[in-house]
Amino acid sequence: MMYASLITSVPMFVCAFWSVLLLLDVITTRQVAKGRLLAYMVTATLLYTGHYLFFTHQTGLLPASDTIYSVANLAVFPLYFLYINELTEPSWNPRWHWLLLPAVVAGATVGILYMLMSPTETTVFIDSYLYHNQMETLTGLAWWQAVVHHAAKAVFALQIPPIMVLGFRKISHYNEAVEASYADTDDRRLRLVKTILVLFVVASLLSFAANVAGRYRFADSLWLLFIPSAGFSALQFMLGYAGHRQSFDIHSLLNDMEATAPEYDTPSDQPHFLHVLPTLLATTISQERLYLRPDLKITDVAHLLHTNRTYISRVLKEEMGTTFADFINRQRIEHACQLMEQSPQLSTNEVAKQSGFSAVSSFYRNFKLYKGCSPKDYPPKA
Repeated sequence: MMYASLITSVPMFVCAFWSVLLLLDVITTRQVAKGRLLAYMVTATLLYTGHYLFFTHQTGLLPASDTIYSVANLAVFPLYFLYINELTEPSWNPRWHWLLLPAVVAGATVGILYMLMSPTETTVFIDSYLYHNQMETLTGLAWWQAVVHHAAKAVFALQIPPIMVLGFRKISHYNEAVEASYADTDDRRLRLVKTILVLFVVASLLSFAANVAGRYRFADSLWLLFIPSAGFSALQFMLGYAGHRQSFDIHSLLNDMEATAPEYDTPSDQPHFLHVLPTLLATTISQERLYLRPDLKITDVAHLLHTNRTYISRVLKEEMGTTFADFINRQRIEHACQLMEQSPQLSTNEVAKQSGFSAVSSFYRNFKLYKGCSPKDYPPKA
């Protein structure tokens, strides 16, 4: 019992730990996205508290904890989606709150049934259904309680595909906007958030399978209990860490663009401008060596060309088949290769700095992307 208590308490304490840190983040930064993630992390803490009470056989607390668990289990995935939505959408759409309706309905129904059930029905339900996944001996309200629990499992499974698709779509659109606006995207793109969403989906599917099979089966073996506990603890730690570090979002991007936007636009009496813009863009960036400017933004180039970022972004995408980040970083890498060939004594850090990269990690990633090898292996041996 002691080992089971220790194993099942780890995810709960991990979520509680990040709840505290995210609360401090919200107080300090007032960032709405962190508030959304805080709501998720608090709910996850309640969810794993329910697991802890179940696996440690705190049967006297199960009616209350099972009610809270029913809400939390159906709310965590929508809450993580609401966090992604806050990171990627410039304006809040109240309709997404409807995603939490199944959690509220399930929790209210489970709670009301527990209040109406007699002590005997509650005891039989907990022993027969929660701990042995059997409905044969259930009657009356206990049977209806089991039906509600089965329905909640089905709803949990049904909500995963649409939320997953919507989440990936929002992250992809956001990342495209970042790549269209900045040369340096590493601390702005949602790479880790997207990876965690994939892991979240996998973990949710495994959790659904475990609920269908019956949570009680994991209580029979410490190893079976340890594996999901360790996996969920690692996932929640990654999620909290990523959210704690993520300070850039769509609102930051829009503020950047508005702060550096030029005061003029391309005159409407110059219909030939878009036709010559690809050549003008490439020539100006090459001659002025704009790619060597750290943290170059598309609005910087737009200001220099006396146009706006919409025209430049459209030309890059439609006429040149690239993004602003790709266009600039390709030239940075070519410059870096010339530096390494002409001045082999330069360190990698110095080459990265002189090539316009604000971070060595970004230099390595882009070099590998465009040259197929690391800077230390360049030039590749024949």
